[in-house]
Amino acid sequence: MKKTLLPLILLLIAVSCSKPGAVVNLTLKEGISTNVELYKLDYNKLTFTDSLSTNKNGRLHCFLPLADAVNPTFYYLYHNGTKLAGIVASDKDRISVEADTLGNCTIDGSEDSRLLQEMDNRMAESIAKIESILDEAPDDENLQLSRIYIEHKRATLRQIMENPFSITSAAALFQKFNDQLYVFQEPTDVYIFTAIRDSLIQKYPNNDFVAAVTKAIDARHNADQLNELLSGATYGMPDIKMTDMDGGEHALSELFGKVILLSFWSTAQDEHKVFNQEMVPIYEKYHDRGFEIYQVCVDEKPVWAAAVRNQNLPWICVNDGLGISSPAVAAYNLNSIPTMFIISRDCNILGKDIYDPAEIEKIIASNL
Repeated sequence: MKKTLLPLILLLIAVSCSKPGAVVNLTLKEGISTNVELYKLDYNKLTFTDSLSTNKNGRLHCFLPLADAVNPTFYYLYHNGTKLAGIVASDKDRISVEADTLGNCTIDGSEDSRLLQEMDNRMAESIAKIESILDEAPDDENLQLSRIYIEHKRATLRQIMENPFSITSAAALFQKFNDQLYVFQEPTDVYIFTAIRDSLIQKYPNNDFVAAVTKAIDARHNADQLNELLSGATYGMPDIKMTDMDGGEHALSELFGKVILLSFWSTAQDEHKVFNQEMVPIYEKYHDRGFEIYQVCVDEKPVWAAAVRNQNLPWICVNDGLGISSPAVAAYNLNSIPTMFIISRDCNILGKDIYDPAEIEKIIASNL
């Protein structure tokens, strides 16, 4: 029997070794036998791949398969919902990971994995700072949030530019604070995308991350993409299509037939924060009768999202992340911020730049 099985075993080992992949040795500092979840990152989402187990000494030896011998694959190891380590697996890599169940780890044997860890740690630190500021709600909250965003983006950009040929640089371009707040979201960021794509495409011509970068570049260069934000004049009013904090799209044209207060604003203006709060009772009083507020912010998304959340604004709050370069700003020929319009049911302008709540209420009440 042994003579019969030995050739088969040797054949299986040979086949396994011929497949592209990386070997990972994980050691849990707690030295416990437990389950570890393996996830694969497909550039914008994590997909559960396998459930693994450490031995009684907290050690785990596993083989991470790759689609081919050229393209690296991003994997993550989790324990009970806590990330243990992120791994960029390339063919023939032998990666050692020492971690604890709190998520602290060191990685050897993979420079790309080390860069990924640096990226992930920076993001975790920035999110923790943001959450702390939102909880404390200091007077200069917007300034502090902006500073964190800018510092995070600069540090990430520095890492990208120092490592243009690392596949982690492509992954960094899609980092986000939450589902709507991307690190690289400004129109001029297209040049960063292009530089990284040009650096990586020769080395990884068929990589999913590189393809995603190319797609993002095409979308930003595509004039039709911007034209979709403004579907043209309807009843004499240029339409606006933007998303709220939850990613829901709202078109101004969907409100035509109601009395609308169309507001363009910046969170940096304290007087507009007061105006917002003064409008809340008016909105609640007339909303059910056909009054709506469509408020467009020209700030960066992290700052805007924090302001909307803290002010608990009940109406439609949107932002396209393009700031004063937004097509909506050009369509309404804005020369200053804030600017507001009161629009009638038949899309005529009833008033512009009126910030006296009592006067606004009179106009609304007489036109409902």
